[in-house]
Amino acid sequence: MTRLRRYLGERHRLLAWTLLIAGGGWVALREYPPELAAYADRPTAVAVLSGVWLAGVLVVRRRERRAWRRLIEATPFEPQHDGGLRRPPLQRSLKGNVITAEPVARGLVRQRAVRVEATAGGVTEPIDVVLTYVGSGGTDRGVQTGTDVLDEQFVFEVTSGSNLASVFDAEVQSALLDVSIPGELRIDGRHVSYEIPFTRVRPSELGAVSKAVATVTARMEHLVAAGRL
Repeated sequence: MTRLRRYLGERHRLLAWTLLIAGGGWVALREYPPELAAYADRPTAVAVLSGVWLAGVLVVRRRERRAWRRLIEATPFEPQHDGGLRRPPLQRSLKGNVITAEPVARGLVRQRAVRVEATAGGVTEPIDVVLTYVGSGGTDRGVQTGTDVLDEQFVFEVTSGSNLASVFDAEVQSALLDVSIPGELRIDGRHVSYEIPFTRVRPSELGAVSKAVATVTARMEHLVAAGRL
């Protein structure tokens, strides 16, 4: 099911629908039967195909908007603003921080992602850490934390930062282990974010990711207050 959400998202479905209509229409018009010309000429047939294509696009986009609305209704997140957007940015408060969740573009062909983010106040030390969720097999790659189950589920990559072991205490590790959706957790200076590579996210998955982001952020702020980060 996760693979379907990852590779059959809105953009890929629209692309497949466009190719289907374009390919089918080209074949149909190339072999246009003369007897059909009495009922509809080629321009009319093209107009009909265009209408069918537009109807399909509207159906796909409407389904995506409804899915995002259902996510809002089933979680503590609230829209920051609407402004007619199909998927407005969301926010909620958790562990004393504002957590945001919003769709982000990743190019013309790749699916949109959902980025869940918070900001840790007071962090001045340069930190660049990426945890990539792999589900299993993470122990063969990246930096090892010493916690086998965490190393199995995530691949750690550290570009800069010190005293990072104190960031990933038992509470943070527990929150990370509750995450069960593909994505990348990134700690980039004061910013903590988790990017999910598709937009069809379940309420429980968004809840686990937002909790992990909030827990890491709160831990960093605690270390800053204690002069340890």
